[in-house]
Order: sequence, then C-alpha cells, then structure tokens
Amino acid sequence: MKVCIFHVNENPIASSANGPDFWGLLNPEWNLCSKGHRQSPVDVDPTKLLYDPFLRVIHVDKHRVNGIIQNTGHGVVFRVDTGQHSPVVNISGGPLSYSYRVQEIHLHFGRTDGQGSEHRVGSHAFPAEVSFKLLK
Repeated sequence: MKVCIFHVNENPIASSANGPDFWGLLNPEWNLCSKGHRQSPVDVDPTKLLYDPFLRVIHVDKHRVNGIIQNTGHGVVFRVDTGQHSPVVNISGGPLSYSYRVQEIHLHFGRTDGQGSEHRVGSHAFPAEVSFKLLK
C-alpha cells in the first residue's frame, strides 16, 4: 500500500518543481500523491498537540539485522534484509494498535542546518530527519 501524508499548513517547498506537488508526476509508483490534497511535508503546530497520559511506551525489538545502505542523492536509506532466515525488527506500543515490521530507515538531510528535515515543527526546519517504512 502506498500512502501520502496529509498536512494542515501550506508550504512553499511543496510547489517547487521537485517538491511534493509534483511527486506523482515524477515516478509512476507515486501516482497516489497526485490524487490527494495537502500532501507531505507536514508542519506540526505545537499549540494543537494534546497530551495523552495513557500513551504506552514504544517498544522496538533489539535484533541485529543486515541490510543495504544507499545514497539516494537527497538522503540515505537503509533497507533491511528480508530474506527467509533474516531476523525481524518490530515496532509496537505508543499510539500503534498493531506491531509493525521495519522495512527501511530513511535519513533526510540538507546542505545547510535549516534545510534537512522534510517536516517542520512550528514552521521550524531541522538539520536532519529520520523516517521509517513499516509493514503490518
């Protein structure tokens, strides 16, 4: 399943020629991105966050795994070896209703400290950002 993340605030980066507004046109596998509205990157508004006192601790399996690291030109991706006898790393707990298997870990970074993260918090960008591709 392919998913594009929705966001609340408009972002000038999204409308650049290689920004998220055009991802669905750049690669046929990303065509879902052309069909949605208000795509990633997300600008999280801290004033709208709610504290959940019942939120569980996130659990990450502690297995040593093999994989491949690739420089994508705009970040680094670690793809976990998913062979038949390869160990599996699952993430569960927190707000998650299910256990999810880690497939990839993405590190996004920019040329300057203020441009690395795709997403923002209170309109503030960060030097880098880590995201996970998970399967249920």
